Amino acid sequence: MPLLSLEMRPELSEVDMVVTSLKEAAGKALSEMKLATFEIALSEALTNAVRHGLASSEGSVAPDQPIKVTLSDSPRGLLIEIIDAGTQGPEDLYEDLASPDAIDLMAESGRGLSLIRHCVDDLTFEPAPGHNRLELLFHPDLET
Repeated sequence: MPLLSLEMRPELSEVDMVVTSLKEAAGKALSEMKLATFEIALSEALTNAVRHGLASSEGSVAPDQPIKVTLSDSPRGLLIEIIDAGTQGPEDLYEDLASPDAIDLMAESGRGLSLIRHCVDDLTFEPAPGHNRLELLFHPDLET
């Protein structure tokens, strides 16, 4: 069941507002620690969608195409679905990534995919002509 659906302009200035809204909506379902990893993964995924999802399948820039973001509650946990209208990414984009201890946290770029992969409980990436779909799963682990 969708808890929140948003469309954001593909601009970096939009990322913080969307992350804040989704974090607020997810807050009661996740522990503080899990909410921190939720925020990191979501920030990195949306930043990647803006930076790399701007080019259309014809190679032109598609800044008028929104990035669609949906937060849903499922029997498996909280799901975030991000759909951009950019160039189809490679199917193995989230495979063979650096381990968490090999990620340079101070690097300005090149760490996002590994951070996303290691912050989520499960990840599905479905590239297709004209768009990419990324699904991030977070199992609840509420503190008692």
